[in-house]
Amino acid sequence: MSKSSKTVFIYTMPGDWHAVLAETALKARGHRVVRYFGSDFPALADIEFEYGRDGDALRLHTLGGSLALSEVDVVWNRRMIGPKVPANVDPRDREYVAQQIRFGDAALRSLLREAFWINPHDAARNADHKPKQLQLALRNGLRIPDTLVANRPDAIRRFLDAHPDAIHKPLIGASWEENDKTLSTYTARVRREDLPPDPLLRAAPGIFQAKVAKKYEVRAQFFGASYFALKIDSTRIEYGEMDWRLHQHGDMTDGSVEMPDAVYAACLRQLRSLGLVAGAFDFIVTPDDEWVYLEVNEAGQFIFVEQWCPELTLFDAFCAFVESGDPDFVYKRPASPQTLEALQEAADPERVCADDDARRSPPADPVAAVENIAASAA
Repeated sequence: MSKSSKTVFIYTMPGDWHAVLAETALKARGHRVVRYFGSDFPALADIEFEYGRDGDALRLHTLGGSLALSEVDVVWNRRMIGPKVPANVDPRDREYVAQQIRFGDAALRSLLREAFWINPHDAARNADHKPKQLQLALRNGLRIPDTLVANRPDAIRRFLDAHPDAIHKPLIGASWEENDKTLSTYTARVRREDLPPDPLLRAAPGIFQAKVAKKYEVRAQFFGASYFALKIDSTRIEYGEMDWRLHQHGDMTDGSVEMPDAVYAACLRQLRSLGLVAGAFDFIVTPDDEWVYLEVNEAGQFIFVEQWCPELTLFDAFCAFVESGDPDFVYKRPASPQTLEALQEAADPERVCADDDARRSPPADPVAAVENIAASAA
């Protein structure tokens, strides 16, 4: 894939600043960008796949206009949100409609497979499973904490007896509303006496790990074979001993850090084993300078990395990665790279996200809704 003008298709969702900033950066470099909200389908987005003797014509129609799927060069699988059954569907038909739009959505992904994906859908979903990550990490030469993934009460108690200073993580993060507050799951210390009765313990499997002594932590964002690693001193913040994400801020970093060669090579093997071309790695570095692998997030946040350490020009690197279409991409920093600060000023992501929400708010007058959509597409 050359650096000539590309059509970049971004699977995203409302409120995603990463997608807005990437769109601004890529357009400034001469590329066409389509931000696609999966939740728009089918109420606000239409598929039109036509086949005949003369070939096929595969199109997607959105609030932003129409797109021929054959024109898509790159798909950024940033945030893939599933379709929604329209509210006006009869309750008796909702299950049928849900099935049809789910398969229509999957067909769209399948028809885009010839593009360069960051990251391929099936690989990204596989990488979401932490037990698989841990299995491959061991095979690929990464050190991990002693770990038990289980809902078997006897096994959990034995593990906690062997590791009195242990932590618990959910298999997948969750958030919920309670008393007008949003609560979320984070890493937490767990002891044998903290465990609920066995029936409840069995109800939700979890990840139990031996607590690792920290000198500092590292977030390392990979694009192809290039990485950008940020040193995070989580000891500077409240609750940083457990999970720095809970009270994160820019004063936590001492800048960039270099990976040991062996860790870098193991990260590349981990990406390849998972079928990923990009990923955000999290490590603990121990007082003995040993790098302990926690996870790789196939769609991790990276705005904060450049915010906290502007010398790491991640958005410029990401755009170059998109242009390359190369899983083994190596970033060559230009004399004047695009910067996050300039992009934020040019993009005004807060306004763009507000406009996105406004275009999707149901108007009181359905005729006005049709007219507004037509005007937006014109």
